[in-house]
Amino acid sequence: MQGKRIMLLLLVALLVLQGCAASPEAAPATAAPSATAPTEATAVPALGYVLVTAGQEARWFPLPSSGEVSFTVKQQRNGEEQVNLIHLTPEGVYMEASTCSNQDCVEQGVVTLENRESRVLGSMVICLPNQVSLELYTPEELLSLSE
Repeated sequence: MQGKRIMLLLLVALLVLQGCAASPEAAPATAAPSATAPTEATAVPALGYVLVTAGQEARWFPLPSSGEVSFTVKQQRNGEEQVNLIHLTPEGVYMEASTCSNQDCVEQGVVTLENRESRVLGSMVICLPNQVSLELYTPEELLSLSE
């Protein structure tokens, strides 16, 4: 078990160094697509990790150990700005708001480590019009992805 924790910390550190992961308190700097929040990334052990994909870019965010964090993902598509507001809690993730026309992503509700087996979309929240997806992983699932 200790070996797996060390491997997880090394994996998260590698993701951070490659610019693929950030703590929620340290979301990526503005780019297209962008998440707007503080800018310094650090490796953070967490109960779960969220893969945020927007268009062709993807970033990892650990669930906060306490409190809640929101950040925006902004994209330019067909001359229009598309914005998704993502909200992380210690238990899970949800799409708080979106500029999409149908609001299906907002209505999908929260994904938690406890409810993802019973949700229609499992561990995912998807905004098809804005091409944004959120996917919640356990540390063990994240480790298995690296193998």
